Amino acid sequence: MTTSLPANAELYRHAFEGMCDPVLLLKDGRFVDCNAATLSMLGGIAKPELVNHTPGDISPEYQPDGRASAEKADAMIATAMSDGFHRFEWMHARADGSEFLVEISLTPITVGGEVILLTLWRDITGRKQAERFEQFRSRVLELLAGDQLLPVILEAIVLGVEQLDSAMLCTILLLDKGGKHLKTGAAPSLPDFYNRAIETVEIGIGVGSCGTAAYTGERVVVDDIATHPYWAPFKELAAKARVGACWSQPIRNSTGQVLGTFAIYHHAAHTPKESDLQLIEHTAHLASIAIERSVAAEKLRDSEAHYRLLTEDALDVIWKTDSELRMTYISPADERLRGYKADEVVGHHVFELFTDEGVATVKEIMRQRKAIGSQSTQADFINFEAQHRCKDGSVIWGEVFSTPMFDEQGAITGYHGITREISKRKQMEEQVRLLAFHDSLTNLPNRRLLYDRLKQSMASSKRSGRYNAVMFLDLDNFKPLNDAHGHEAGDLLLIIAADRLKRSVREIDTVARFGGDEFVVVLNELDVDKTASTALAGTVAEKIRTALSAPYLLTISKDGKTDIVIEHRCTVSIGVVVFINHEVSQDDILKWADATMYMAKEGGRNLIRFHEGHI
Repeated sequence: MTTSLPANAELYRHAFEGMCDPVLLLKDGRFVDCNAATLSMLGGIAKPELVNHTPGDISPEYQPDGRASAEKADAMIATAMSDGFHRFEWMHARADGSEFLVEISLTPITVGGEVILLTLWRDITGRKQAERFEQFRSRVLELLAGDQLLPVILEAIVLGVEQLDSAMLCTILLLDKGGKHLKTGAAPSLPDFYNRAIETVEIGIGVGSCGTAAYTGERVVVDDIATHPYWAPFKELAAKARVGACWSQPIRNSTGQVLGTFAIYHHAAHTPKESDLQLIEHTAHLASIAIERSVAAEKLRDSEAHYRLLTEDALDVIWKTDSELRMTYISPADERLRGYKADEVVGHHVFELFTDEGVATVKEIMRQRKAIGSQSTQADFINFEAQHRCKDGSVIWGEVFSTPMFDEQGAITGYHGITREISKRKQMEEQVRLLAFHDSLTNLPNRRLLYDRLKQSMASSKRSGRYNAVMFLDLDNFKPLNDAHGHEAGDLLLIIAADRLKRSVREIDTVARFGGDEFVVVLNELDVDKTASTALAGTVAEKIRTALSAPYLLTISKDGKTDIVIEHRCTVSIGVVVFINHEVSQDDILKWADATMYMAKEGGRNLIRFHEGHI
């Protein structure tokens, strides 16, 4: 190969070997060269073990899609040679036999008169795992938003985690009202005799993993049940149930109170990876939302029963108005909720209770009722939610139940009803909505909300005749930060990067986290002229590139005690697609932007590239 390299061969070799990602050269279906990053990713093999071998030689016999590796490799190479570029996913095997998923791009190049395939690998195992967890989390949040019963949601959580890793057996245990025993919330994969035995044991230090975690409020990781003192009284039970390791995480509510535990078991002794610990933390948080929501619903049912008594000491506000909507009576509960004494409310118009948005809600309901023009019982009963003003200037949410009162001739003489405070319920609903549509680390829109925003952007472009743009961004030099300083430093950098992105665009634009260190920006309402729109998108992209390339100062805790400041430099590769009024899918636009971003990566990183194909 050396003799066929161009005149600047030494420069080429330094660049080739210095790249962080694996780079290989393929000729006639066999590897002829690779850089050090390739050998490292394959488990530290020597170059002679790779050179002159085919892709099938370092791959499992079959790929995840069921195709034989040798057959699929030939097909992918043929496609790249035909189309001039090809990207696809591939399962490789390391020297120790472990498998890992990579994204491969093949680009034909001419070296010394010969056509060779420039091959780039990118390990996407972590990204795929994150995507699967995000899908699982979204399914659980949909169940929460759909008012499913707690046992259904808890079982969905447990089964969802087990589907992420088939070697895991998961349980959710709930503390009883006395706070001394754990009862089974969901444990479908453990034997019934084991679950029944656990429920009879009082929690405490040394009472297995879950009993200790529930008692201390701290995570308990037992790698080997057979040798750990916490499991000494339960070794025979664990052996009968065929469990060899148990990692238990306390489930806490928003005030820090322990509600139960989420645990992951393995049949044999097993030590958790960092990703396992993150999984157990995130899952315990999901379970806490479900449990808190169930507790709130139970309290609400109790409140409804109390409301039906219609007494002066009811928690809900009981009120009456005349036909002109002026207050004639209000119960003492209003003073507790809003701070107004009854004589400050009676005689005033009902609109004074609400915020401007609440008044608009009431007016709209009255308009709709007038349009119905019916005096049936169903039409007369009114139920709505609105924000109420408090005397101290704050705002609370109230659910209003109202019924008109009629005289003998059928004319309305007034209204009476009940107002129930639902501020906590609205906060919980908002929390569920945010979790379902926003990234938990950066609070940016997630993929689900991104697709909705992009759909709106495309519809807006069709109406206005203005071009819009999508940018796909991937941070350069991010992985070395995680490798050197851990995920705490990486998470801090992503939070700062997200803030810089938001500051670089307008309110009408969208910044979303696509996954890992990838972000997507949607620019709306640019210009009716494509050239002008492209220039505007380029200006914003350059502003983003400059902002994200500035040094990052990250303050992290060292061993949980000493704070240290890390300076890290991280650039960004950006792919841009400018589009208007075309019947294409969001997937197409994102695919084009992603492919263009990879062109920026392959061009040397820290670059902006525009999609040049026909849209």
